[in-house]
This record gives sequence, C-alpha cells and structure tokens, in this order.
Amino acid sequence: MSNELTAHELMDQELVATLKERLDSNRKALHDLREVTKQLELINRKLQESEALKSHFLSNIRNEINNPLTSIMGLSRQLISKPETSENVSIVGPMIYMEAFNLDFQLQNIFIAAELEAGEASPSYSKVDVAGVVDTVLDLQIHQISQKNISVTKLTPESLYFVTDAQKLQIMLLNLLANAIEFTSDGSKVEIVAEQRDGGISLVVKDTGIGIDPDKQARVFDRFHQLDAGTTKKHRGHGLGLSISKALAEMLEGKISLSSAPGEGCTVELFLPEPSVEVNITSQDSNVFLFDEPEEF
Repeated sequence: MSNELTAHELMDQELVATLKERLDSNRKALHDLREVTKQLELINRKLQESEALKSHFLSNIRNEINNPLTSIMGLSRQLISKPETSENVSIVGPMIYMEAFNLDFQLQNIFIAAELEAGEASPSYSKVDVAGVVDTVLDLQIHQISQKNISVTKLTPESLYFVTDAQKLQIMLLNLLANAIEFTSDGSKVEIVAEQRDGGISLVVKDTGIGIDPDKQARVFDRFHQLDAGTTKKHRGHGLGLSISKALAEMLEGKISLSSAPGEGCTVELFLPEPSVEVNITSQDSNVFLFDEPEEF
C-alpha cells in the first residue's frame, strides 16, 4: 500500500511540476507578447510621428518653393514690361537674385537630404582653403546680410588649409550662417571664427539672435523639425539645414555642438578632425580645384 501511495505521490509531483513548467512557459510567452506589443506600439507611434513630420514638411516645402517661384515670375514680368526703367533694374534685379538664391538653397538641401537618405553621399577629400570657403559663403549670403543690416565679423587666418570635403564644408557653413542671419534681428551681429586645434579644425558661428530654450536645443537637429512652425511661423526654412549639417559632420567623423539661451543668441561649433588620407588636390572653394601634382592616366 505504501508503495502505491508513493507512486501516486510521484505522479502527482510530476503532474504539478509539468503544470508549473507550462504555467511558467505561458507566463514567459505572455510577457514576451506584451513586450513585443509595446515595441510594435512604439514603432507605430514613431511611424505616425514620422508621417506627420513628412506631411508637414511637404506642405511647408511647397510654400518654400512656390513663394520664390511666384516672386521671381512676378518680378521678371515687371522687369520685362518696363526694361528701360532704371529703378526696375536697381530694385527688381536684386530681389530676383535673392528669391532665386533662396530657392536654389532650399533645393540643394532637399537633394542632399535625399542623397543621405539613400546612402549615396560620401566624402571627397582635398586640401581646402578654409578662409576661401568662408569668403564664398559670405558672398553667397551678402544680400541677406545687407537686407537685415547685419554686421559680420570674420576671424579666420589668412592662410588656413585643411584636408576635408570642400563642398560639404561649404554646405554646412552655409546652413549655419543662414540660420544665424534668419534668427538675428535687423542691425545685429554675427561672428565667424575658424581655427585649427586639437588635431582638427573648429568653425564657430555666433549670433545675437532670439536664442533657444535648453530643453529644445537637441530637437533642432531632428530632420523636418522646426521650433518655429504652424500658422504663426515667422521664419523661412523647412527643418533640414541643421539635420543635414549634423549628418555631414558625422560623415566626416566630426560633430556639431550648440550653446544658447533665450534672448542671448546662439553659438554653434562645427569641429572636424583631420582625416588620415593623402590628397594632391587643393580646393579654393567647393567648385574650383587646383592639382598640386599632375594626375597620371
């Protein structure tokens, strides 16, 4: 009899152990299912946010393209209808240029964003005349600077050559300067400082504009994101410039940092380390190349 009870007890124990094992397995499966559900909900929320941002971007960029085009067409019509009027040439001509420049600037950023998204962007290194790139960027923005009567101080060595990607350097600096001009009030100051340090190059753009809240500073580098958005939007742009600059800086193994406070302006530093590559090309700016040594074909 005692042997029978022992056998029954063993069977009961095995049954209890099996049930416990299955229960634990079900609990784990339920926990895993909940975790997967949370992840799916998070991914879904991010997708919805991404779609909302892209939808806002498309709506915004339509205005950013349509408005300059409409202005260019209207101003050109005015110039054509009265070509002999000197006032048209002196006033309408610069206005057409500014609208065309803004349109070209927006489109360049869109094309670069598309290249980055497709993984088609890559560095093209040369020995870059940094002071020349700074001068080119200032020349490109001269009408915007003059229109807002902004005082620009440039602190760059006369001879500063650095191995990097000339075109990408110009794009990054152009975006940083454009932001500084856009968010600085008329008659204010902007400063550009370039120097070699810590085995790399530092380019700082400092403005005396409206500044950015500390809790919002990280978001200005998010693609399609704008702090100034909606029906109350006062500033141009589509939320690509800083995100593109950050992505290009990281491609060149560098970084962009920002320091700001509301009402105290904004200081943005672009730091690029010198790459360990050999180059025999010198770039005056993003478009002109001089070969130090003849190429062999």
